[in-house]
Amino acid sequence: MLNIEIAKLLRKKGSLECIQKSETLENKISEVINLNLRNLRLDERDIVDLMNVIEKANDNISIKSISFSYNQRIGDVGATLMANKLPYSISQIGLVDCGIGDKGGTEILNWMRKSDNLQMICMEQNNFSDKLKMEFNIFKMENSNVMVVY
Repeated sequence: MLNIEIAKLLRKKGSLECIQKSETLENKISEVINLNLRNLRLDERDIVDLMNVIEKANDNISIKSISFSYNQRIGDVGATLMANKLPYSISQIGLVDCGIGDKGGTEILNWMRKSDNLQMICMEQNNFSDKLKMEFNIFKMENSNVMVVY
């Protein structure tokens, strides 16, 4: 089950926050549909492992929402990995204050353009240029059914 595999990864990381989150995930009876991985001090290496687990489980589960918010060390590399492996079943994403710049933000924007299910994405407190913010604004105007917060 996806929640057990993610719990194993978080236990391996070993921080108090990750161990507490792993216990919460292990106690879930059903598969994870809403995955909250906020404020766990995750970095790009953790994102590699998590995306591999999520990619393997993608055929067996539909993740509705996922939040990586307040993991400032995700950065452009982590955001790019996410954009290449996030399932298109996701309707809500949290990437607030994840240390993402234009490179990672552009990859996330490209993922957004391919998603038919996206309803909301929150990405404020990242390091986006005015040019990229304009691109997000264009997406927002062309996709009025998607709430985009940057």
